[in-house]
Amino acid sequence: MNRQAGAAALDAAVIVCSRNRPQKLARALKFVLANSPQGIQVLVVDSASDTDETRRVCLEAGVDYVRTEIPGLSIARNVGLTSVTAEIVVFTDDDCEPWPLWIENVTAPFCDDQVAVVTGRVADQLRTPSAVRFSGRTLAGLDLGHGALMAMRRTAVLATGGFDPVLGAGRRLAGAEDLDMFCRLLRAGWDAVHQTDAVVAHTNVRRDAAHRGLLYGYGLGLGALAAKYFRLERRLGLTLGAVVLTRTVRRALRSTLRHSEHTASDWAQVGGVLYGALIAARYPVVGETFVDVNPPRKAEVLG
Repeated sequence: MNRQAGAAALDAAVIVCSRNRPQKLARALKFVLANSPQGIQVLVVDSASDTDETRRVCLEAGVDYVRTEIPGLSIARNVGLTSVTAEIVVFTDDDCEPWPLWIENVTAPFCDDQVAVVTGRVADQLRTPSAVRFSGRTLAGLDLGHGALMAMRRTAVLATGGFDPVLGAGRRLAGAEDLDMFCRLLRAGWDAVHQTDAVVAHTNVRRDAAHRGLLYGYGLGLGALAAKYFRLERRLGLTLGAVVLTRTVRRALRSTLRHSEHTASDWAQVGGVLYGALIAARYPVVGETFVDVNPPRKAEVLG
């Protein structure tokens, strides 16, 4: 795979957050480097991995590396935001393989100064028209896309307070940190675009108990998201909560009627939504993010 030429002056950086998955990270970086413009900064944020293997993968790949001793996807993303200077930051995951022109396509809408966030498409998702624009409706953030491929105007994200450190993988409320940010940017008056010509393939397929745990975590984050907005803006929170709960229950009912292998996972997500809303009631909210009343302990590197 040969790295693409051109676009060296593009004011963008790629951030990949990773924890304890050096083999997946190494493969993801091969695709990131092969399909990104020359000269673009690629930064890996090590989210408190237990060993130094993540650092060694980055050295071998020739990409920038920074480590946070406190685990949590939102925490790692915030570290990435403050570790680069590019105005446009492109996030992807360590289990994703970007397709050619992913950077060019996901950053193209930022020629409009009103756009603060652009999401791409995961390869197995249905293709919609090449670009769908959202503006003015906070709830549209629920339908914007996925953190597997998202580009953001860095100054806009930092102005909102960054990613909510209580939400996302690695924390008890293990989901919805991406949707939360989408909703907050829309609520602040920015526009968003879903760009289906920017594509990554997601390689980490989970099954059985792992899949149930994944959807339960997503549900926890969604429930907490609704609870937070209820405190920020009661009517909006009630509407958001109703939308989230209705969608998850309908999905679980469809799975039940179809005898789907994902039935247990879909009902786990419903339970997660309800329990996440309950848990979130204990967290104070300052600005538009939760205050972490039970921060994780710092990690130690083992050899």
